Amino acid sequence: MSNRNGIFIAYCFPDRKWLDRVQAALKPVAGQESVVVWDERKLNAGATWKADLRDLLVGRKIALMIVSELFLESAFLDQAKLPELLDNERANGLKVCWVLAGHCLHEFAGLQRTDAAHDPAFALDGLGLEKREVELAKIAHTAALHLGTAPPVQALLPEAEPPALQTLDTAMATRHETLQQLRLLARRLLLGAAGFGLLALPSLALGGTHFLMVAGFAALLACQALLVLARVDFLAQGLLGLRYTRSGLADESLPNRQREPLVRKLAEIAG
Repeated sequence: MSNRNGIFIAYCFPDRKWLDRVQAALKPVAGQESVVVWDERKLNAGATWKADLRDLLVGRKIALMIVSELFLESAFLDQAKLPELLDNERANGLKVCWVLAGHCLHEFAGLQRTDAAHDPAFALDGLGLEKREVELAKIAHTAALHLGTAPPVQALLPEAEPPALQTLDTAMATRHETLQQLRLLARRLLLGAAGFGLLALPSLALGGTHFLMVAGFAALLACQALLVLARVDFLAQGLLGLRYTRSGLADESLPNRQREPLVRKLAEIAG
């Protein structure tokens, strides 16, 4: 549609800090008056939110989602059916893109990697200041391309990072993804253990064997959950080490005698 303009942004309210940073990055390519922001609180603000949301999407050029685990758990997916609404408007000229604020199973929201406004291997919450600015610049450039206001790429994107930092960023992104999956698995195991635990007492009426079986399942699931949580703690500690290594390698003023151990650590990570 030729009369489309501006940007619609959907985000989860606790991710407000990422909204502010994305809006600041978009300011040079889109005036603030042309940006409409929605969070999950508006879905409960009145009975007309469905029509309001549809009208806003019809008039926008870009729909941008700030995605995190909180976004996936919000009402945008189950209640508002936002992915379906966006797909319906694609044929009419709406450009759909998304920003990864925190590593999560974004595929469950029906998001395509090709629609990402930046490299989804680099979630904003896991980056240092310099790398985060690079990713925000990429987001702004993607928006500018969709709006037809893109400057030359060289004017907006900094030089690529050294291969060493890219290796670390990839390792950190992989570990983030693994942590999210393990946390989800532990949550499900604990729920299963609680469910069997609730069934244990009623099973006493059926005999001791039934009780032992149900209680045994509950104990087994609880033990598995504890093992998974122990693995989560181990990976989280390792992630702290990766962040320390990355910050040291990114510091050009770091003396060689302090940089050499970090290079050896990087060699271990790279295998």
